Amino acid sequence: MVNNPDTFNDRMVKRTVVPVIYLWMIASGAVVGMGIYSPDVVLANLDGFIALIAIIGGIAAPALNTLMRMWESEQTSETAEMPLQMEHDRDRDTAEHEHQMSMEAKLDKVWGE
Repeated sequence: MVNNPDTFNDRMVKRTVVPVIYLWMIASGAVVGMGIYSPDVVLANLDGFIALIAIIGGIAAPALNTLMRMWESEQTSETAEMPLQMEHDRDRDTAEHEHQMSMEAKLDKVWGE
């Protein structure tokens, strides 16, 4: 089976969706952490913190949804092609083995002598 490095969709997910998700999680975690250690600061600026998380989430949600659908369809097609690829690999390996055996049978002397 050919080892295909990252596809375009894989790179898109890694470079856009993952950082946005991390940013969203860090911002949310920071608000929660600050709420635990400094509840007065969070309560005084609650609208600002909610807006920050909503702005990041508003950018992240559509991109995440679109890219995840693209990635899911790509993974589905790769999974559907696996049996065909495995069958092809088996046929190719069998043909290569048969060829090698027939070539060795035609040798006048054994390899390594």
